[in-house]
Amino acid sequence: MQTRRTQRWLTLYVSSVILAGLALLVGALPSLQGRSLPFVGLLVLAAALSALKIHVPLARGWATMSTSFAALFVAMLMMDVGPALVIAAVSGWVQSAFHSKTRSPLWRHLFNSMMLVLSVGTAGLTFVLLGGSLGSIDTAPDIGPLIGATAAYFLTNSLIVSTAIATSTGQALWRCWHDNFLWTAPGYFLTAAVVFLATLVAEYEAWNVALFVLIPVAFIYHSYKVYFGRLHDEQKRVQAMADLHASAREDLAAEKERLAVTLRSIGDGVITTDLQGRVTMLNVVAEQLTGRTQDKAIGKAIDDVLCLWDPEGATVQEVPVARILESGRMPEAETNASLIAPDGSRLSVNLTGAPMSDGDGQKMGVVLVVRDITESVRLTQERVRASKLESLGVLAGGIAHDFNNVLTAVVGNIALARSDETLSRETATWLEEAERACLRARTLTHQLLTFSRGGDPVKRPMHIGPLVDATVRFAVSGSNVRYGVDVAPELWAVEADEGQLEQVVHNIVLNAKQAMPRGGQVHVSCSNTRLSPGPDMPGASRQFVRISIKDQGVGIPAEHLERIFDPYFTTKPSGTGLGLAVSHAVIKNHGGLLQAESTVGSGTVFHILLPRSTKRVAPVASPPTIAIPHGKGRILVMDDDRSIATVTASMLRSLGYTPDIVSDGEMAVERYLHAMDLGDPYEALVMDLTVPGGMGGAEALAQLREYDPRVCAVVMSGYADTGLLAEYQTVGFGGRLAKPFSLRDLAVTLHDLLADARRRVPHL
Repeated sequence: MQTRRTQRWLTLYVSSVILAGLALLVGALPSLQGRSLPFVGLLVLAAALSALKIHVPLARGWATMSTSFAALFVAMLMMDVGPALVIAAVSGWVQSAFHSKTRSPLWRHLFNSMMLVLSVGTAGLTFVLLGGSLGSIDTAPDIGPLIGATAAYFLTNSLIVSTAIATSTGQALWRCWHDNFLWTAPGYFLTAAVVFLATLVAEYEAWNVALFVLIPVAFIYHSYKVYFGRLHDEQKRVQAMADLHASAREDLAAEKERLAVTLRSIGDGVITTDLQGRVTMLNVVAEQLTGRTQDKAIGKAIDDVLCLWDPEGATVQEVPVARILESGRMPEAETNASLIAPDGSRLSVNLTGAPMSDGDGQKMGVVLVVRDITESVRLTQERVRASKLESLGVLAGGIAHDFNNVLTAVVGNIALARSDETLSRETATWLEEAERACLRARTLTHQLLTFSRGGDPVKRPMHIGPLVDATVRFAVSGSNVRYGVDVAPELWAVEADEGQLEQVVHNIVLNAKQAMPRGGQVHVSCSNTRLSPGPDMPGASRQFVRISIKDQGVGIPAEHLERIFDPYFTTKPSGTGLGLAVSHAVIKNHGGLLQAESTVGSGTVFHILLPRSTKRVAPVASPPTIAIPHGKGRILVMDDDRSIATVTASMLRSLGYTPDIVSDGEMAVERYLHAMDLGDPYEALVMDLTVPGGMGGAEALAQLREYDPRVCAVVMSGYADTGLLAEYQTVGFGGRLAKPFSLRDLAVTLHDLLADARRRVPHL
């Protein structure tokens, strides 16, 4: 590539040649007088010979060669140097412009013309200096001046062009002249010999000898043209092969780059070996898995680079290169293995392999693909654990339901026993304590259901301050841990399931207590806060009630903090890893967040965030001091458990109602419609939500509402957290009872339901 400096030197050189040639040409113009006819003849001859030029292929570009040199020498010998200079200028222009392979600028035509002018001038001067006589060919010229003039013409011509080429390309002048122009010297001397023979013919008037001279010249010209044509063709073939070679190299480089990009983008480790099991290539992922760079791994045995163990990590597992070459695939028994990562962790990997063959089908090595399946194995294990948890949940749900049914019968009978006015005060107290114990057991079954399925919360608007204080006090009672609870004066209300929220707070406080085996303090605060939108809480800013539980324990390491809410993750020898997982699920079902902050040695803080509720909070009922409300009217009780139906009917009877009992929904629909037909309808129904193998309460109520849109019904269920019980009003129930329920629960629920129905329909 030409630099600016090179371009400036080339311009200066070309300009110097053109100016020197023009100066010499202008000085020769006066010598043209009186030489019209011979001058014109030689001018036409020189122009014709210049047009019959031969394109000579050079190492870099092209040059032209013609026999016009003979006409220039004849003109110089016959008419002196002046006319020869003019003929040289025209001849050079024709040679440059006629049949040119490329269109050349004006300065190049001028340069070629002035180059011939300077060459002729140098030849004429040399001829005279060596004793020759110009202007007449009556006698044959001396051979010495002719040879000197020819050498001067060749050297001037070739050196002017060589200097221009060397300046523009950066070649050495000697190398450029030697490679591209030295071989043309014989042609010039041959032409000089032809001129010498022509003078002999003219001197002795042996014009028949002219044919003897011209025919060899024609053959020589033709031979040169054929030779250079073949040289041109050969050069094109060589250039075509060079282009093909360059294209192949470019394609190979591009293919190599595509392969490198592909290997870099593959998410699996790729390792290739030779037939002896020595590593020949690793991609980036393989370097990361093995901890070896490609430079350090190449040439080493594959077992020294890829250190595999069996899936359990008990024994070393070799890479079966020989068996892959023999069978053409990876043995099934060895596809799964484990690998010790550079950071010391154990990874589960899947290994596949296949032989590599060359173009002739000869095996040349093995390609191995190492896939990190640690996360996949972990997810599979989690699915198995989740399946076990689901099975356990089904069992827990069934136990809780049946236990609630038993508790319902116990609580109901205790309530009936307490209603006996003949009981002594001491006996009544015992029965009251027994009833309270049964109702506390209801919370236990509620937590069991929450564990089994995450639990759809049965939410109601509430102030959480008293609940948090009571739960914290109960969790730390009997331990060496102190506690403090701060509740903001204007704490917002939330919508929450009281039992589930109590379980979450209890779990976190219990963890805090276990983190301080030597004692300490748990500080709990309840405050209002506003959260801006973020990854965990998209959308607009929202208002929350924050429960912060801080301990003074050992703290949680950073590598464990991100996993504390994962099911079964625990660092305790006797832990189950379910407490925080269930707590996280419960808070999420409440539309809130459960977050943790911890510093090793400084303790841990858990933040429970629950959305603010704008609903009216019902006043907390104080311990009952008034009589249980009684009523009258027919009540239909539906429950598949005979003991529950009987005790519920007895409780209703003690409250003044007239109950009837059925065991499923179909019988309830039939009995209710029959009573309507008789004109003695039921005031309300108390219906179990689920009936194994039969129609449940929700389906039966849907059918009854088709006949009596004003039907009043209370739903009861041992599944205290089922979705229908949580949203009982959406399916038409006017009240709900979570088993086990007390006599007061039954009385108040039924009394409120009927009172509300009478307000809507005054004549009832």
